Amino acid sequence: MNHDPRLADQLRQTSEDFAALLARYSALERRHESLAATHAQLVQATQALAGDAEPARRQAAPALFEATWHDELTGLPTLALLRHKAEQQIALAWQGGARVALLVIELHGLLPLAETHGTGVLDAVLQASANRLLRVIRGCDQLARSGPHSFTAVMVGLKNDADLAPIAQRLLGALTQPMPLAQGQLVPAAHIGCAFFPGDGTDVPTLLDHAAVALWEARLAGGNSCRSYSLSMPDRLESPEAV
Repeated sequence: MNHDPRLADQLRQTSEDFAALLARYSALERRHESLAATHAQLVQATQALAGDAEPARRQAAPALFEATWHDELTGLPTLALLRHKAEQQIALAWQGGARVALLVIELHGLLPLAETHGTGVLDAVLQASANRLLRVIRGCDQLARSGPHSFTAVMVGLKNDADLAPIAQRLLGALTQPMPLAQGQLVPAAHIGCAFFPGDGTDVPTLLDHAAVALWEARLAGGNSCRSYSLSMPDRLESPEAV
């Protein structure tokens, strides 16, 4: 009996897409649980701060700060704190200081990990990836966790692709080194999208939107690639879930 190879390819792709959707749903459920726990922590800390007991307020303040500004899993700053830092750097750039670039860094292909190896392995991979980035990022730059599998960096002094290339190569090289697992090893894939101030935007929201678009183009290019934003690209992604 003859089989249509195109139909077989379509069935295989459909199966892979369905598995990826299930994994994404599971990841979103875990993210919801994490956000709910953080919300409960914030409510508790806020209530303590609003209370009359001075010791309770002093004890709650650090917890409130940590929950707002630092990611519980990696210890990195949150995107909210990074936005604040980026705004400061842009203000300095307007006054003649060093140029600024925003990079969105994404680990690719991690969704099936939780289904295959459990959430503990996925968390360990994210922690290891954060540590790898911290080891190679420059001291003048800022790094944050900005999504389930993504990080965002504020890079000081980058003006164009020539400045970006060696830094992107170093970041991708660190992220894509093999990681040992209980059974075998994982070779992560990663992509980077970049937007430069002021050519690609003069405020943080625009730069983040354009870096996300450039990241999408890097995904489409395949491999472990980096793309910077250009005017030929869309102004923003149609769906925020794309990053």
